[in-house]
Amino acid sequence: MRYPVAMCAALYLLQAGPTQAQQAQQAPQQASQQHQPSPEEMQKIMDATMGAMVPVMGRMVEVMVEAQLKIAVLPETADRIARFKKNLYDALLKQGFSKDQAMQLVIATGLPSATPASK
Repeated sequence: MRYPVAMCAALYLLQAGPTQAQQAQQAPQQASQQHQPSPEEMQKIMDATMGAMVPVMGRMVEVMVEAQLKIAVLPETADRIARFKKNLYDALLKQGFSKDQAMQLVIATGLPSATPASK
């Protein structure tokens, strides 16, 4: 009586197809058999991808600039920038820079920002 159940289970497993482990083993073989895109096809794919991203990225930049402008107009922002620059100047003098060197470094130092500096 045990053998018919085992036979049914074996037949079921054979009909069910490959297991996940077997599929994982076959995936690299199938991937190597798939068509590798040509440079021209890759360029088309990249163009399509970038074309889809441009509107989203444009809107994201608009939101970031708007947020920066809202902060920039606040009086306390100017106070904080002045304190930052003064602290930098004083620290440079304390480290042994001349007044001219310290001023040049303060002028050349950008403001702290969450976005990359553009010069």
